[in-house]
Amino acid sequence: MYESLRREISYIQGLLEGDSSHQHHVEYKGLNRLLDIIDQLIEANEQMARRLTELEEYVEAIDEDLNDVELLTYGEEDDEGMVEVVCPECGEEVLLDEEDLEDDSVELLCPKCHTLLEVEDVNEEEVDDLITATE
Repeated sequence: MYESLRREISYIQGLLEGDSSHQHHVEYKGLNRLLDIIDQLIEANEQMARRLTELEEYVEAIDEDLNDVELLTYGEEDDEGMVEVVCPECGEEVLLDEEDLEDDSVELLCPKCHTLLEVEDVNEEEVDDLITATE
């Protein structure tokens, strides 16, 4: 993407430089300056995109390390008292604490596709059904 933008800017600069009769006009100088600014913005955006990628990788590594620490500290997870909810977008199974179902509405974020899952108005029979379905 950035290379394509740079090629377009170079093309426009070439067009401006090809017409030497207008190089001292205010419009020419203004267009040249705008092209320089756009080039700087592309460079800054490219650096931010690289940095964002680095940060995402770093956060993922920290998350994996934290998961290892949690497993060492708390042991393996037991699913007792948990209800399984399936994400309609990606099919990921998300565990929900039974106590959370006592609220009128529960919002979960799917860990795989980041879809907002809403569990609303679950009555006692449905909770029992959900619990027996996961056991």
